[in-house]
Amino acid sequence: MSEQAHIFIESALLPHKNKTGLLDQIEGELTKVGLAATFKKSKPHHSLYQKARLVARDKAFADRMDPIVVIGNEAAANEVLSGFLSIDPDKKRPLLLCQLSEKNVKVADLVNQLTAALKVEAIVEEPMAMIEGDVPNKGRRYFLHYLQVGPDFSALLPTFNQKVVWKQAWQQFLDFWNLISRNQDKVTFAWSLRQGSSYQLYAKTLGLQVLNQADQDQPFNLRVVNQVAWPKILLTYLQGKKGRENPSRRGFITQPLKNEAAIHIRDLQGVKLDGNALENGAYSFQVKEAGTYPVISFSKSKETSK
Repeated sequence: MSEQAHIFIESALLPHKNKTGLLDQIEGELTKVGLAATFKKSKPHHSLYQKARLVARDKAFADRMDPIVVIGNEAAANEVLSGFLSIDPDKKRPLLLCQLSEKNVKVADLVNQLTAALKVEAIVEEPMAMIEGDVPNKGRRYFLHYLQVGPDFSALLPTFNQKVVWKQAWQQFLDFWNLISRNQDKVTFAWSLRQGSSYQLYAKTLGLQVLNQADQDQPFNLRVVNQVAWPKILLTYLQGKKGRENPSRRGFITQPLKNEAAIHIRDLQGVKLDGNALENGAYSFQVKEAGTYPVISFSKSKETSK
């Protein structure tokens, strides 16, 4: 059993109403039960990647293997993971991801769930991957389930959940209509893919994901959303089945990706990597397998998951 953990929370995912009060309440409750060895929250100019690097360098925790708790989403977990491994790639602290609800965050339930999961500490080795190159600085970024390049919207989800999609579809429609009506180039980018001697070029893309499949022959899947009219994207939402990959090919391309495939992104304007804005320019990286990482399983009770 771990008595303490390093807590990281993606502040941007909290409801905008009373966000500061909610963050203070979460920090207070975690401190009250003595769970937080450190408590770090993202800020507009301070990502979780930077926060994780600070904790990893802290000499007070050099000889300890306190687990890492990320309250947020998969992208937030990737940021924290990359921050710790950038300091010491051989020191793998167990990681627990707690998906953060967009509304009705119940702090008491959240703290109880984290405490219970850390007490049991059911660790599973999950496949880990990395991108190496200019990502966005020279170096490496690690990811577990998937890595996303492009705007944050549900068309890039690896599986489709219509309940989640419909909650966000209207706001997404307004955001994309607003951006596209001003300058379409701001929400699209050109890129190329090289796998050995084969070379493919994509001129207009809304976003892409690299999905980690843990398959020896085809370790990754590349999922692409091309620049198409919004009604076609909406149609793809409608045709998707919960928990299944979308069967529609309109606007979506899914293809296997080999280990050490190279991706070059150019004509970049206002695009994000795992939710963090990238500066204008070109980025090149290779996608590689990176072994496994210890992950603590997290299961919500029926009462708190409603």
